Amino acid sequence: MMTPLGALASLDLTDPNTCFNVLSHDKHQVAEGMVVESLFDQIIERIPAAVGGENVHILDVDTFVVRHPSSFKQSYAFVLSWKERKQTGLKRYLIALGKVFTTYQVEYIGGTGFRARLVREGRPASNWEVLEDLLGTLSVRSTKVYAVDNSVRKPDRQLASFWGYLRETYGNRLAEKVAVPRLLVNWGIQPWFRSVWNIDRVLLVGDLLWVLEAKHKFPYEHSGRLQFGLNNGEAYLIRDLVSCGINVIHTIVVKPYWDMDVGSSYLISSYNARQSAIVVGRTVGKAEIEQIIGSATACSPGHTTMTGDGKLKYKPMTASDFGLLSNLADPDAVARGIAQLLEGSMENYCRDENLRAARIACPVRREREQPEV
Repeated sequence: MMTPLGALASLDLTDPNTCFNVLSHDKHQVAEGMVVESLFDQIIERIPAAVGGENVHILDVDTFVVRHPSSFKQSYAFVLSWKERKQTGLKRYLIALGKVFTTYQVEYIGGTGFRARLVREGRPASNWEVLEDLLGTLSVRSTKVYAVDNSVRKPDRQLASFWGYLRETYGNRLAEKVAVPRLLVNWGIQPWFRSVWNIDRVLLVGDLLWVLEAKHKFPYEHSGRLQFGLNNGEAYLIRDLVSCGINVIHTIVVKPYWDMDVGSSYLISSYNARQSAIVVGRTVGKAEIEQIIGSATACSPGHTTMTGDGKLKYKPMTASDFGLLSNLADPDAVARGIAQLLEGSMENYCRDENLRAARIACPVRREREQPEV
């Protein structure tokens, strides 16, 4: 597989500099999103080992979903897992995805590239195949070079996220957690399709599968009420997951700085800012996602797209529909709030005044309340 850094086989992924170079080809918000996901992993690990009397297992997978370029209903799920690890719940997860998606299990073969095989009813349904060869048969679109506009690749924010947090946090798992998934999505899958969506975290609670989505954004005001944007692609992904029988929790770390030019470094460097980073969450079932999809669509500017150009369509979600879990400085309280959602309850609901009171002014920059989706 070829990358802008050369053939994948020639890359030394044990070198942190190589991992950073891989990540630097993405928009800076990808690196910042990894920081948020890592912090959320630490919260998820605090969820009681048993919720409602049921055992909780966290699946160690990366999942990417695409749609056929000429048929929106034809969708594919690529599940990256590590062959040396046996995981409770993986087969159940693959079975569930297969109800809606044509599902492929993907493995990284160190030093050479990726291979994939079709999975049906949780079992292999084809031989392993080189990923590029497989994708050439699935898509009617010719490969297109994945390139991100420089306007959304701010080196200072990438450097802060990687060297200020990710490098030390992941240690010898840096390639596995950072470089390999980005290599797969950017130069393995993305060139064949218009868009790729990822599924954040998958949990098995008893016999029930849950997807926990974690976002990092600030609200915007519409008709006197605070709202969050959910891009259309993610909305339809949630619809499909629900159709698979998978439960969905959508969480947001609410940026106390309502400014798109402020990254995630405050989550690492400032305890006071973490206290002001309120975490909200809600379950999204069939009725809820149908209501969201049926609402009016709005458009956000190019900086919200993965490549930094064009426009992104999104759906509004009212902030008061979310539960107030706690703040990022109290991960144990956030974990208890997520456990409540897993049990089908919520103690406190978010009010607009909660978010307004936690807001921190940005004295240097002109604040921009364009939606982050």
